Amino acid sequence: MPSPARGLTQPERVETSRRRLMEAAAELIVEKGWEATTAAEIGRRAGYSRTMVHARFGGKEAILEDFLQEYVSRLNPELVPYPTGMDQVLAHIDRIRDLYAHDRDVLRAMFVSTFEAMKTTSPLRDRVQGQLTGGIANVADGLRKGQRDNSIRPDIDLDRAVTDITAAFFGLAFQWVALPPGFDLDAELVHARERIVRDYGA
Repeated sequence: MPSPARGLTQPERVETSRRRLMEAAAELIVEKGWEATTAAEIGRRAGYSRTMVHARFGGKEAILEDFLQEYVSRLNPELVPYPTGMDQVLAHIDRIRDLYAHDRDVLRAMFVSTFEAMKTTSPLRDRVQGQLTGGIANVADGLRKGQRDNSIRPDIDLDRAVTDITAAFFGLAFQWVALPPGFDLDAELVHARERIVRDYGA
């Protein structure tokens, strides 16, 4: 087990160990899925004992809950004012592109855990569905705002547009996770972004 980092305060040591455990969980989720991963494996990968993992989190489910709160929520842009409704819609793609550029392994783990949580037996199914539903609602809100500020065409079918745009996000994410190496997620996201502007922009 790693010794506490010298010069760090207790809160800083707690955050360091939490971060190591989150990173270890992300690696294992990608390698073998969440259900097949144990708390002991997460601890070993992070360099900590199983006892420490349980003392810090209380169990594997709590680790995943923290992981989802910390990372999966990052897929949804913050509810801040955007210059236009179109900017609000595109913020979803821009957020994924930013995570792909800076935290690619964590992004893959986020998608894997999200897909795995859709099983009817998953205790986190409702939580993940709530996060995804919130993201879809944010897209719909951006489209309506865009029609008011003239960044979105006034004649589009809003329901169809929301389905089309969100399907593009999830479809590209699934292909990136499922297909062999070589699928260029960033390039595909750029194409999707350009198409959304072309099809729905005023």
